[in-house]
Amino acid sequence: MQMKCHRCDRLFTPVGSEKHCPDCIAGKPIPKKRTAAEVRAEIKAKRDAEEAKKYKYERYCICCGKKFYTNKTNRVICSDYECEEKMRIERLQTNRAKYRTNAKQKKGK
Repeated sequence: MQMKCHRCDRLFTPVGSEKHCPDCIAGKPIPKKRTAAEVRAEIKAKRDAEEAKKYKYERYCICCGKKFYTNKTNRVICSDYECEEKMRIERLQTNRAKYRTNAKQKKGK
């Protein structure tokens, strides 16, 4: 039957009435446990690496400044709804302004 070591919490098979694993008896140092923040950082780094492999280009959004990956060479905004909506509204406003100036020029002729 296996037992947990009282010093390092590792499972081991005791020979007699031992409370410590063979490594702890030999005096080996206990490896430091990782904190939740370290684990999250590792997972995030791994995901970023996998995502970078899927896509050719790494870009920064011109609206929010967030890093994103894409396969399109001319993409400048991320896929967040707010960023896309801002760009759509800006495009509409510039098109309206162009239309108005063209209409005024035609009226003046």
